[in-house]
Amino acid sequence: MADSDTQALLSKLLQDAGVSDLRIQTFFDHVQKFNNAVDPAWLTTGFENAKPSDLKYDPYSMQDAWTEKYDTFPGWNCRITACGLFGDFITVTGKADLDSAEDTLFMDYETLDSDPESLCGDERQKFDALFAPVKTTNTTDIPTHLKTIQQEWKKRGLSFVEDDKIRLVSVVLHDQFSETDNSLMIGHVGVMIPTSDAVYFVEKVAFQEPYRLLKFKNRTELSDYLMLKYDNSWGQDTAHTFIMENSDLMDGWRILDEQENAS
Repeated sequence: MADSDTQALLSKLLQDAGVSDLRIQTFFDHVQKFNNAVDPAWLTTGFENAKPSDLKYDPYSMQDAWTEKYDTFPGWNCRITACGLFGDFITVTGKADLDSAEDTLFMDYETLDSDPESLCGDERQKFDALFAPVKTTNTTDIPTHLKTIQQEWKKRGLSFVEDDKIRLVSVVLHDQFSETDNSLMIGHVGVMIPTSDAVYFVEKVAFQEPYRLLKFKNRTELSDYLMLKYDNSWGQDTAHTFIMENSDLMDGWRILDEQENAS
């Protein structure tokens, strides 16, 4: 997302979807800071066809370039970016025991402590309710895990403003620490903007990796992209990665067979 045309397209998509000017401006401020810190040759201009695993950059070199400019400040990751853009479409009315969040979201909190404006005026409570891990049972049954996370979000008072023009897409990972200690966590997240002719997906790949605007024909193509990147449960006792659209299983989500996943 290095060129003005792509940024203008995304800005228009976000405006049409009802994202506030403050949230759009904050997002693009972060984009510019990141892009200015790294080698332009590592970034994409316009849209390019690529496999999910294709990279134009070395992640370690990119991390070094960021650190040289911003020292110990981690930057912004997928969760902070998505919450900043999508915050007006999330409502939190309750509280829950979120102590477990400290162990898994400590780098997110480093950024939010240094740059609380990343959430565009939202309380940290909204971020915690969405991203704190959810305790689950030791099973590979995805409907069970889906129901568990839905019930926990309800307990936390978390709900979504349902709008067909903009959706939160969350990649849910099952972590198994022991037979009796299992959790679900949003390992990656982005904002989906469906239009009449495409499905757009906005993501920050990682703290010291780029912002991207991706274009797909439909939700299944988006699902396949995310599953190829994040479903590594083959041959393990954990459930497959699953993808949520707001609070439900994403339309078009599917598990790829092992051969597709390895290709």
